[in-house]
Amino acid sequence: MRLTLKDGLATVFVGAAVVLYLLSQGGTAVAGLSGPRAPAVAIFGLGVGGCYTAKSHMQDVYGVGGRPRPPLLYVVLASVLGGVTLVAGIVAISGGSTAALATLTGAVVALWAMATIRHRASRTTPVVIRTAR
Repeated sequence: MRLTLKDGLATVFVGAAVVLYLLSQGGTAVAGLSGPRAPAVAIFGLGVGGCYTAKSHMQDVYGVGGRPRPPLLYVVLASVLGGVTLVAGIVAISGGSTAALATLTGAVVALWAMATIRHRASRTTPVVIRTAR
């Protein structure tokens, strides 16, 4: 299947998160975001934005409305990575941990990569995209 505009938008969100992380690690303040907490809030928000662009794909992953689900391994891995992302985001925001910030960014990138590879490898167009055309 071809990647969709939503996949491209998610890529922009995740790319912005990576750039923001790299700039913060280099000591550069972007739009006044300095220290680990401010970039953590921004990266967490960009990750949520990236996930929201794939809302229809998430419905497929979790079998909403009786839809067939992908293999259980993919669902478990996506769920665990989502949990790691949430916990790392909370720790990075509340505690100002640079390790948690790195984990947050890495988990966001891993979730994006998994979803993008799955969408690219998918042989069918999700129902939501088919009906929108």
